Amino acid sequence: MAKALFLVLLAVLCAAASAAVPESDLKKSLAYEGDTGREVEEIHRRNSLSLLLMVAMLIVIVLTIWMFKVKNFRVLHETGFALIYGIIVGVIAKYTSASEAVEPETCGNFSNSSAPTKLFVSYSNNTYRYDLVERLFIDSSGGSYEGTLLFNPETFFFVLLPPIIFFAGYDMRRKYFFRNIGAILIYAFAGTTISCFVIGLMMYGYTKLGWEALPLGTDNLVECLLFGALISATDPVTVLAIFHDLHVDVDLFAMVFGESVMNDAVAIVLFRSISEYSPANDNAFEAVAVFKSIGVFIGVFVGSFAIGVAIGLICALFTKLTKIQEYPLLESGFFALVSYAAYLMAEACDLTGIVAVLFCGITQAHYTYFNLSKESRVRTKQFFELLNFLAENFVFFYMGLALFTFRYHQWKYGFILVSFVAITL
Repeated sequence: MAKALFLVLLAVLCAAASAAVPESDLKKSLAYEGDTGREVEEIHRRNSLSLLLMVAMLIVIVLTIWMFKVKNFRVLHETGFALIYGIIVGVIAKYTSASEAVEPETCGNFSNSSAPTKLFVSYSNNTYRYDLVERLFIDSSGGSYEGTLLFNPETFFFVLLPPIIFFAGYDMRRKYFFRNIGAILIYAFAGTTISCFVIGLMMYGYTKLGWEALPLGTDNLVECLLFGALISATDPVTVLAIFHDLHVDVDLFAMVFGESVMNDAVAIVLFRSISEYSPANDNAFEAVAVFKSIGVFIGVFVGSFAIGVAIGLICALFTKLTKIQEYPLLESGFFALVSYAAYLMAEACDLTGIVAVLFCGITQAHYTYFNLSKESRVRTKQFFELLNFLAENFVFFYMGLALFTFRYHQWKYGFILVSFVAITL
């Protein structure tokens, strides 16, 4: 009886709402909703095709890696195959796909220095929200607009990057890592910093020669140092794979691996610290701004380190003092979520999640791992190893794909050549 009364009341309210809207406006609104629905369905279909292409290429990469492992082919690392396949798909997409012509409609003037990320449009007594999807560039051939195949940074930073960094810390050989921690920290901190400034200053000297027209701002020293920090983050995956197959000295392997893991975090914090350098005069050197950047470097690194270690220790204490081991599935889920929370907490505190999740993985491996049940130990290792494998190969595939599909590249061959020379030094 109550259910029937509720349905009758709901029908009366719907009829009253429909009667309150003029019939002409209602028809317009329904027609607009129908067009919008079809556009949403088309976007959904295109996104499905794009994801299907990515998944299909990952399947091809997996099969290629399997084939070369069977043949014992060691010249190229598995991520190299992903990069090559991405380049091939990018070339095909660039020279076979037609650009989409768009007629832009001016909807108003904005006082902001950048494009709005959200728009609220009123149409037929309804308000619609539009989100920024991508930037469109003018095609030099005919004045049409071409959408760039841009990678969503939020997807990269919050989905793909955390499992890669966490697994690097969770899977490392702790005994040899901590035995060589002094040499690793020296190479990671001092080596990365020296590399950043050597490369940055060499590129700054090249820009001052004026041999090429480069799209740099007035304070191009900071931009060159940012480039030096970016390029100093090395990842010797091929060397490590060969070291593993050849069973080299464990201390050498630990130092190379530990430095490669740590210098990524150092380079990211260094990049952020350099970007914080803002003297009052654009072309003037100020010691205060330098010390401010150094303070940012120390504060961000120490704060992120503290968050990662603290969350790892909390997880270790919880698994040690409770009986969650009796439920391995819940235990593994708790472990994964707490580890991911370290990354999110650091980002929410305006620190760097890379450092936090790296040291969280190291802490989890050193303490929490031995508190887990046997099922959870196996499950967590395999789970994060799988995530790392898929995310890493996807990132390298997309790097190759974006090399040709991103239409705003500016090829400065002199700058590229000098960059290689600076990296070699």
